[in-house]
Amino acid sequence: MRHEIIEYGRRLERAWSRETAAPSCQDRWTRENNALGQCAVTALLIQDKFGGDLIRTEVAGHGSHYFNRLPNGWTVDFTIQQFPDGAQQAPEEVRTRGYVLDSPGAVAARTRERYELLKAALEKIPE
Repeated sequence: MRHEIIEYGRRLERAWSRETAAPSCQDRWTRENNALGQCAVTALLIQDKFGGDLIRTEVAGHGSHYFNRLPNGWTVDFTIQQFPDGAQQAPEEVRTRGYVLDSPGAVAARTRERYELLKAALEKIPE
């Protein structure tokens, strides 16, 4: 399963784009920091594939951050590299899929639209 998760993460990374980044990050998004603003939509797609919980935290000076805790207890975070090493994180909170997609903040960030864009881009990348 570990190999499958790593390969899925590589495919996701190839699918990321300025359009799938959070709106507040799009003007700073580059191929060099392609994880910037991709956390919520990436976490949703990882949950689609592997199940588990969506975890939210706050990263000091950067705002909210999402990653996954799989049913086997593994933590998967393919977008942590968008932050500086040693960035302080607030306590973790489990969030529902509905919250990540439809909370007022998610609506403002167009999370559902960006999720669909990333999902479509991922489907075009061979396994």
